[in-house]
Amino acid sequence: MNNKKFRYILVSISFVIMIGIGCGKGILIEELPSIPPVTQENKPPSVTITPDLEENISPPETVISEPTDPSVPPITEVITPPEKTQSSQEKPFWQSETTRQVNNLMAIASAGQLSYKKSGPQRGWMSKNGKLYSYYDNKYITTDDLVTDGYLEKGLPSGEYELLLINGSDLQQFNGTTVPADSTGFSVFAVTKQSDKYLFASPSGKVGFLSAKEYSDLLALYEQDHGAVVRLSSAAAEYETILTYIGLFQGKLDSYFVREVRKDDKYAVVVFSSTTNTADIRQYVLKNDNNFWEVALPDMQSQTYPITAVNRYLPDFNVDILPSYTLASWRGNIMAEQGGAVAALFSARVIESSSEIYYLCATNNCAYVVLNNGDAYACYEENGIWNAQEVQSDYEANNIFKEKANADYGFLILDD
Repeated sequence: MNNKKFRYILVSISFVIMIGIGCGKGILIEELPSIPPVTQENKPPSVTITPDLEENISPPETVISEPTDPSVPPITEVITPPEKTQSSQEKPFWQSETTRQVNNLMAIASAGQLSYKKSGPQRGWMSKNGKLYSYYDNKYITTDDLVTDGYLEKGLPSGEYELLLINGSDLQQFNGTTVPADSTGFSVFAVTKQSDKYLFASPSGKVGFLSAKEYSDLLALYEQDHGAVVRLSSAAAEYETILTYIGLFQGKLDSYFVREVRKDDKYAVVVFSSTTNTADIRQYVLKNDNNFWEVALPDMQSQTYPITAVNRYLPDFNVDILPSYTLASWRGNIMAEQGGAVAALFSARVIESSSEIYYLCATNNCAYVVLNNGDAYACYEENGIWNAQEVQSDYEANNIFKEKANADYGFLILDD
């Protein structure tokens, strides 16, 4: 086909030259270069179109762009259609399902860790039975929550992933897992189920797989149900035992003004002060190890967010044992003397001398007083006037304070 075309061009040129000469127009014809004959060696290569390729070629699309200026003619642009690519719903052929899930898990774990660090304490975020949980919202945290908070992009179904808040060192004890160095402490992990196994990742990378039993064993380390939560009576034998262990921890056997002792079968919380300074209130967390109580967390009274603080160090601790008040929020407002309360006692003619007072602990508007004869009084300020109301129990006193001051003042009240 190409040889015929070549010969056709030569014939056409010759025909034009002949016409120019014949017409006598005086046209000057330049000498044409000699054209070698076509042989097998210089034959132009032929082009063959394969039918299969021809069927896959999409015709160019002609697009006419309308000009904004009416005086300018429209511009015709030929747009070549793009090559076919895989659907966005499909993973690239080189990416395994595990790789895709690891990337998702890393993004989820990173979002959860960032949110936990920035606002978790204020929101009561904690590990509940190993899973990331919001105490104040009474719910487990999901990917939807991280999307709502702006820490994670949309598109990951919350039912497919779980967020854990655990010690990476616990996860590392299982065979087949490798925990990045920066995630061996108390950290957020993301997990998803693949077939009959669970795939883990931290913010820093893949951790590995656990079987269903191993996953259950891991979460069991964070089980927080250690029996019923009770408030011990001061008459109970275990009450004195716990106080004895506090004395051993402090290095001296001492007597205390105890506000309350709350416990389950594994942990106890004691709120107390020395008898020499009722305003120096402390809050200790103790752990029962084979019937021996040891102080696990002293000075909890300084923690602004006690739920998150105790959970970080003792993630299997049932935070329901903690009292509802936060001692740190009262720092600087608790006092061992309250002139208004003492004046109210004098006015009520229940004392003739302040030496009759055995115990007093107060704030600016509430005070609890116990006299040497055992009589107890809830004192409170109302409309600028202090009142003293006799009570028969610590429960009654606390109810009065809640009614008058709308707060839990249990840290003022001496345990019966």
